[in-house]
Amino acid sequence: MGSHLDKYLIPRLGDVLLEQLTERRVQEFVADLSRAEYVVPNKKKTRKKLSPKSVRNIVGVLKLVLGKKVWRDWSIVLPEIPRKEQRYFTEDEMRRIIEGSRGQWRVLFATLALTGLRAGEAFGLHVEDVDLEAGGITVRRSVWNGEEVTPKTKAGYRVVHIDAVLSDLLKEHLNGRRGGRLFQTRTGTPLSKGNVRRKLHETLRALGIPRGGLHAFRHGRVSGLQSRGVPSDLVKEWVGHSSLHTTSRYTHFGDDYKRRIASSLSLRTEEELRDGPHGPPFQEPEGLSESR
Repeated sequence: MGSHLDKYLIPRLGDVLLEQLTERRVQEFVADLSRAEYVVPNKKKTRKKLSPKSVRNIVGVLKLVLGKKVWRDWSIVLPEIPRKEQRYFTEDEMRRIIEGSRGQWRVLFATLALTGLRAGEAFGLHVEDVDLEAGGITVRRSVWNGEEVTPKTKAGYRVVHIDAVLSDLLKEHLNGRRGGRLFQTRTGTPLSKGNVRRKLHETLRALGIPRGGLHAFRHGRVSGLQSRGVPSDLVKEWVGHSSLHTTSRYTHFGDDYKRRIASSLSLRTEEELRDGPHGPPFQEPEGLSESR
């Protein structure tokens, strides 16, 4: 929100009186944001074209500033968000990424893949948040721009249960260490998303895996759990979603999985299908016609 205010709202609307922020003026603002190149007022530079989602987010911040009483009767036309499936890592891709990584990176990528934690939540983990005996990770905080903050939502405070594979990796990674951050730089500071993303992209290129971001682990974890029949309420709890609607948007099924499921749902054998929907044709018992 601060970024939207500093880069777009204040430069363009900062000197405008609230009563002058009419529906028409805001619609013109939306049109400017949607241009191929957005000109920053009072500055001799332009910014690259904003995505429809970014424009909607900026207008959302403006609405928070104005209050619902001001905009509730408006009919602002916002750019349509193209339907594009979010990139997610398949279970095979996540397995290859883990096997193709070394040291702390291997453990970090395994944690993201096997828990579905947000990247910031993984960066915010401390050693005491991990209970290897009980097989659980407690999410209490997140890291944003190098600073520890609270989880994204109330549902973000949670315990994520882990399997023996990840438990063994974490035990080896800690090597008896009882304090500090679970994942950290050489100086003990939190990891930054930019550096971790660059390392992930290097790994993907080396493995020949199509490019994907850190969030692709989270989408992949949700999809894997759903495809294995894990109850949706439990998936929602583990990944820290506030609603099942959000969880469903993180669920992706590959074509192979869909074909396999379709093949397993056949209700009739090949012989039954040949006989038709009502079974084999009726045949009178022998001798019945002659008795008539």
